[in-house]
Amino acid sequence: MDTTFTFRQTEASDALKEHATDKLSKLEKYIFKPISPHVIFKIDGFKHTVEITFQHSGTKYFSKGESSDMYKSIDEAVSKIEKQLKKSRDRIK
Repeated sequence: MDTTFTFRQTEASDALKEHATDKLSKLEKYIFKPISPHVIFKIDGFKHTVEITFQHSGTKYFSKGESSDMYKSIDEAVSKIEKQLKKSRDRIK
């Protein structure tokens, strides 16, 4: 998985990158082709936002997680993407 990271209004952090990569690796059981997700980390006041986008089999996936903690935002965004992939997989069956 070739993940691209963008940091807006925040410092780049290897710990955040590693946490996001670990969480995104859970998605590999739902996909059958390699994906290149783009993860955006933003801080606006006390709101920490993570956006994840990627394209798989002609479908564009997007999720956004917001909380007071960046790690919770990552978990929320990955959870939303996982739900989308499950729903898409169930439609195909």
